[in-house]
Amino acid sequence: MKVVFDDQIFLMQPRGGISRYFVELMRAYRSDAAMGVELDTRPLWTRNHHLLDAGMGRRLPTGWGQRRRVLRAANRFHRTRGRPNVVHHTYFDRNYLRSGKPDSIRAVTVYDMIPEIYPEMFPDGNPHMDKRAFVERADLIFCISEATKGDLVRIYGQPEAPIVVTPLGVEGTFRPDASQWHGLPERYVLFVGNRGGYKDFAVLAEAFANCAFPADISLLVVGGGPFGTGEERLLGNLGLSPRTHRVEIGDAELAGAYAHALCYVFPSRHEGFGLPTLEAMASGCPTILAATSSHPEVGGDAALYFPPGDVYELSRLLGELEASPERRAERRAAGLLQAAAFSWQDTARRTAAAYHDARTV
Repeated sequence: MKVVFDDQIFLMQPRGGISRYFVELMRAYRSDAAMGVELDTRPLWTRNHHLLDAGMGRRLPTGWGQRRRVLRAANRFHRTRGRPNVVHHTYFDRNYLRSGKPDSIRAVTVYDMIPEIYPEMFPDGNPHMDKRAFVERADLIFCISEATKGDLVRIYGQPEAPIVVTPLGVEGTFRPDASQWHGLPERYVLFVGNRGGYKDFAVLAEAFANCAFPADISLLVVGGGPFGTGEERLLGNLGLSPRTHRVEIGDAELAGAYAHALCYVFPSRHEGFGLPTLEAMASGCPTILAATSSHPEVGGDAALYFPPGDVYELSRLLGELEASPERRAERRAAGLLQAAAFSWQDTARRTAAAYHDARTV
């Protein structure tokens, strides 16, 4: 079965969970012909690091090669041959609805319904663009968690196309013996990724400040861009400025950051899946999650949970883990078992099976 992934997400994201998801599918299909998925082997023109690092992308040798419209035009010229059995859309730009072949199955992945659930947090409009149009035009819909499937049906209604849940996986880079990166503090609580709005970083900051931690324990923030003025004010008011460190690091260093943390905290009020949770658990990192949306699906019985937004309960859990090496060891072992239940190979197998089922309908 010939499958084409469109280039949308690879033109939008230099790095990110969505583009990583499609790169991992591509890796799996190229390495295991038994799944019965044949991909176009010609590399995409892109600036996406995941695709470039996997050897499935190339940079345009021109100063215009960072511009999305130039890259898209080059890819359209480069990949017009053939008639795929499946066109799998990677994002929701309506212009790509014109690009499907008349007799190809049109597939789309829905990652979350957060802009629809919290529209007040997106004053510039829905960043998922024309997602509803893709769902309505799709022959096959993938959701990355049961929680996302439930949100989709609740908000859009039951679509005509079948919905298949394909949980995500975790790379082998994330493991408990990953080396510590030299630029990190010795002891720290870890937060990873974007911090604004529903991500509730402020809840973690307040909970950390409420803990009677020894002075050598820091709050380490990875990624998400520099602290804004409001965040700096918050950290200053909480007395956390000297104890909070923010770094930008790659996956190899991130694995070490997870592996050597006292714990990882994901306070987000809503997630479509929550890939950092898997990364943390696979790295042997005790994990604390907000008890909402997809978090329990991913964290299972291995994670500790607090009600979303509850500073005091999160503070209690942080203190409990810091005070008890035995409790941390218990959560590490449970997390490793939980993470082992998720793999990109399984994601790819489920996806391939849905392609084949859709073709036989």
